[in-house]
Amino acid sequence: MVYQVKNLTKKFGENLVLDHINLEVKENEKIVIIGPSGGGKSTFLRCLNLLEKPTSGKVIYHNQELNEKTYKTIQGKIGMVFQNFQLFNNMTVIENITLAPILNKIMSKKEAYQKARTYLKQIHLEEKERTYPSDLSGGQRQRVAIIRTLMMEPEVILFDEPTSALDPEMIGEVLSLIMEVGKQNITMIVVTHELSFAYDFATRVLFMDQGKIVEDGDKEEIFKHPKTERLKQFLNNTK
Repeated sequence: MVYQVKNLTKKFGENLVLDHINLEVKENEKIVIIGPSGGGKSTFLRCLNLLEKPTSGKVIYHNQELNEKTYKTIQGKIGMVFQNFQLFNNMTVIENITLAPILNKIMSKKEAYQKARTYLKQIHLEEKERTYPSDLSGGQRQRVAIIRTLMMEPEVILFDEPTSALDPEMIGEVLSLIMEVGKQNITMIVVTHELSFAYDFATRVLFMDQGKIVEDGDKEEIFKHPKTERLKQFLNNTK
């Protein structure tokens, strides 16, 4: 089991954002989380790699409870792709991609640059390696951010609404790359509002609302045979 989430609760002041969530994630699952804005999806994702510290409950990763001490031992195993890219604007594309593996001594500078160039060629951005992020389109920046995450050879990748900051015509190129990454032996959890992508990509779909997992099932169950009125309403409103 990759993740075991037990009674996970998160409050911001008096605001209950996550309400006693329980979940198990198996190796190589491709999970998509859907639901209305403000339902707790992004906060839940951030708790899975301790970007947010749970108020109560546990997040267990490969039989080890995550806390500040244990997280250091698995750093790099859990990658995350953010909606706003989070690239360093004072570094070139290839410097952004190779920074973490070089600093963490996962590979030499020569090895990192060779691997980065291979990835850049795969996403047709090899001519952009010395370009700065401000000179890239949003779709290009997000593809670079995904490659940066892959450079760390993670076991899990968390995607927090990876297309929400993109212009409509750039969404497809990013989703295509995520689909391609999904062919690898990597556990992936994606928060998205792109329901057609969710149907094509997911092996399992979670519907979250008001800090709870309301429904959990395969894509046929969730999209074609919803059990709750809340999910039926959500799907009807997004058509």
